[in-house]
Amino acid sequence: MADLMSLVQQLVDSGQIQELARNPFAQFGTARRPLLGASLLPERLVEDNLYRETSIRWRTIVALDGTRYSPAQKRADGQLVGEFLVELGHQDIAREMTGRDYDALLKLLDRNASMDAVASILRWVDVTVNQALVQRTEIQRWQAIVDAKVVRVGDNGYEEEVEYPNPSNHRASAGGTWSSDQYDPYDDIVGMADLLADKGYTVGRIVTSRKVASILARNPNIAKRAAPVIREVGDEVIIGRTTLSGINAALQADGLPPIELYDATYEDMTGRHRYLPDNVFVMVADTGVDPAAAGEPDEGDTYRPESLGPLGYTAIGRAVGQASPGRVIRLEAFENKPPRLEAEGWQTSL
Repeated sequence: MADLMSLVQQLVDSGQIQELARNPFAQFGTARRPLLGASLLPERLVEDNLYRETSIRWRTIVALDGTRYSPAQKRADGQLVGEFLVELGHQDIAREMTGRDYDALLKLLDRNASMDAVASILRWVDVTVNQALVQRTEIQRWQAIVDAKVVRVGDNGYEEEVEYPNPSNHRASAGGTWSSDQYDPYDDIVGMADLLADKGYTVGRIVTSRKVASILARNPNIAKRAAPVIREVGDEVIIGRTTLSGINAALQADGLPPIELYDATYEDMTGRHRYLPDNVFVMVADTGVDPAAAGEPDEGDTYRPESLGPLGYTAIGRAVGQASPGRVIRLEAFENKPPRLEAEGWQTSL
């Protein structure tokens, strides 16, 4: 028992537990379960939990013609300034290692497999506590992107909505039923691309579910553009479903990016849910923002998809009781009945 207590204390003292919490690449998930929202709204550490965010955009105003010796003609600065008040929220979770897992750790120590025990503890803390906080952040990213609203939900019926700007026509219903042979979904796709183009943006990424991609593949109007499977039945020519690669080829021929499938899910006490609803088709503009300027890590991550400029950032502030911003994890071992490991994690973010 003392050996396990010492092992846990060693992990805490060495800083390995806190390294899990402060790992900037944890936000991108894993190779098997990537979190795409992190490349659109990457984490940025902020010193204050309540602050005013100011954004300045410089517009290029074209030069005028003049004479060889005339003075330069002064133009308006073209400066666009936007600001809003940011108030971060708070998320937390506590987990207790089950007796069965605890006994398994003791067996590892009995076999002098302390390194395996360390790996098991770190894995348990990461999966049950650290990823729980990371996944809450991913949920809120897609709420902000899809619904222009983040819903904070806690115990005892607590619920609060945080609303975001929702420009006209940027979140729109389809013009018709995409699964209908009588409707061409391509009109909606091109229409959204044109909307962004009119504002000076190009579509940098398209993200949707496999369900939506399959609906597109079965629509004959899409299939005509995308190398469909064609069969002849008697005198009738039947256009079958196409493939995702065929759809992507048609999109790229029109200067649009290929579709990224995102079907990742998370679990809560009521069941399993999707980060991105399976009936949503998201087209994201290339904002031209340097990912590094938005706080996104610029090297060492093998899971992050290529970023074309994030939409903004996810602020990670100073959690309660902490001198610096970032997620916090605490691990403690107890010898009283039942002997157990307890881990807590908390963060302040929006």
